[in-house]
Amino acid sequence: MLILVYQHFFCDLEEKLKALDKYLNLIKFISQYVDFNEDDLKSIYTKVKLIQLKKNQIFINEGDIADKIAFTNNGYLRIYYNFDGEEITRDITPLHSFATALPSFITQKPSFEVISAITDCELITIHRDDLEFLYLNYPKWERLGRRIIEDMFVESQRRIYSFITETAETRYKKLLKQYPEMIHDVPLKYIADFLGIKLQSLSRLRKTIDW
Repeated sequence: MLILVYQHFFCDLEEKLKALDKYLNLIKFISQYVDFNEDDLKSIYTKVKLIQLKKNQIFINEGDIADKIAFTNNGYLRIYYNFDGEEITRDITPLHSFATALPSFITQKPSFEVISAITDCELITIHRDDLEFLYLNYPKWERLGRRIIEDMFVESQRRIYSFITETAETRYKKLLKQYPEMIHDVPLKYIADFLGIKLQSLSRLRKTIDW
């Protein structure tokens, strides 16, 4: 009997360690917002999925209804519009952050945005229905969801303000300071589009700025 108890204990411990390792980046990120205990975290393990995207693979396509939100465990996502035959980059999702086609996710109407993988990606995803379940049954998750959506909105407004009031050089310096690894991992054509400048202009900036 004692052997069975020990076996159960160590099997349970092994499962906990596997789950902790798999979702460690997610746990660190969400713990900035809300103080979760073990039971709170257990509630999400059965709701999230770990998926792999290949480079250039679509996560959410134009015309889709966004029914899931992703946490970038590894890799980079690009959010863009198709306009007049061109792809216009709205955002590049940095490591360890959330991404979805937010207008579609909130309204449940077809997305006018596309989200695709710039690099091979590992994403932790949760379906909107499962998120609503957590909101209804666990107050901490509702509070977390509200904070994350608020931050995504604030970041979008900050980006608009940046385009109106700052020079391309200032935006580039801020990007270097906040996400230095992005310059190495993301093709420069997407960085230039993200900054709202031509690739040639970015090349000139890189020559004049010591980083």
